[in-house]
Order: sequence, then C-alpha cells, then structure tokens
Amino acid sequence: MKTTYKAILFDLFGTLLSVSKAAKGQGQFTADILGLDRKAWNQACFSEHHDIVSSTDHLEIVRRIAHSLDPSIPLDKVRQATDARQLRFDTALLEIEPGILSILQELKQQGFILGLISNASTGEVSAWPESPLAPLFTSVHFSCQQGVQKPDPEIYQMALAEMAITADSALFIGDGSSEEHSGAEACNIDSLLVTYFLDSSSELELKRRGEGSKGRIGHIRELLNLVSPDV
Repeated sequence: MKTTYKAILFDLFGTLLSVSKAAKGQGQFTADILGLDRKAWNQACFSEHHDIVSSTDHLEIVRRIAHSLDPSIPLDKVRQATDARQLRFDTALLEIEPGILSILQELKQQGFILGLISNASTGEVSAWPESPLAPLFTSVHFSCQQGVQKPDPEIYQMALAEMAITADSALFIGDGSSEEHSGAEACNIDSLLVTYFLDSSSELELKRRGEGSKGRIGHIRELLNLVSPDV
C-alpha cells in the first residue's frame, strides 16, 4: 500500500456512523415493531426486496421487505415501523460523533479530497443535506441516485471521474459490507477495513469483510499517521 494519496473515499453506514449507536434509544428497532426476527430483517434488507438503485418511497420499501418475510403484517404496523426507521436513520446522519467529524475536518485541511460512496435507499439518506458530514465531501455517490451499487466497479469509477483523479491516487475506507473492498480492488484502488463500529464481529467475520483490502484500522484517526496528501 502507498502512503500518499490525493483523495480518500469513505463508505458511510458502519464506517462514519452507526445507526443503532447513534439512535440512542430513539425509535424502536424496525423488526421489533413488525414482530420479526432481527437477524431475518437485517438479511432481508440486503436482499432484492430492498431497492437501493432507484428513487423510492420509504414506506413502500419497508412494506416490501416486511411482506417478503410475513405477508400478514398489517399496513398500520408497516407505517409505524417506517416512521421509527426514518427517525433512526435521520438521527444517525444528524448526530455524527465529534471524533469522526474532527478527523475528517483535519484530513480535509491537510489537503485530501474527500469522497463518499454508499449503498443506500432514498429514505435512508434523506437527511444527508442537513448532516454535518455533507460540507466536508467534494464527491458524494449514493447508489439510489447513481443507479449502481457497490461492489460494481462503475460506482467507484464515477467517483474517480468526478474528482478527476486516477485509481492509484485514491484510498477507500469502509467496514466491508457489500463486498466493497473487492469492488475497490477491481478498480485498482487501495482500501482499508475500518472496524470501529464492528466491535461485536468475530475474527472470521472481519476477515470476510476485509477481503480485497490492504489492511485494517480500528478508527479513521489512524489515517493521520498512515497516509499523507499528494498535493
């Protein structure tokens, strides 16, 4: 892995924020409201029932996922679950940990171009314009807006093109969901697994998440001692 880069590309969920940690008890778990198993719900959120590559209505997305698991769930429960889920995602985007924000600000001040590549449906990132993260990023690519999702190399290439940089000038940082490090590797982008929000993951799970990466960091603050801007 190199030590100098022009840009650092970040994943969003599980990398710069945790929806469950940021919510701090605000809004019940979606699965609990729907009377579903949490693990089954989480798995369904990564299935074909969750459209993350087009503009969607959050209520319809929650209904579609919920009814893929139990078609008998009444619509009023789906509405209640949607409202709670929206609150949790909005809170996560609006209340970013100060330690995360300060590191991103320092990286930007040092001269790095900051980019974001995130798999997300429309409702999940509806609060992005008001997030304290938004002003820090030069390039932002959400799958629901781009029509393509990680690990497809196309979404990484979109970010590189917008920032007018080559793959060897970029470093990608993510928690390893959606095989995102393999996607970066396919584009010849160096990447690092960040484990800060993965404290309950086993070593086997971390190894799986890190496939395609050049290594592992515990927190993005470690970047300050690992890389420097190529300006």
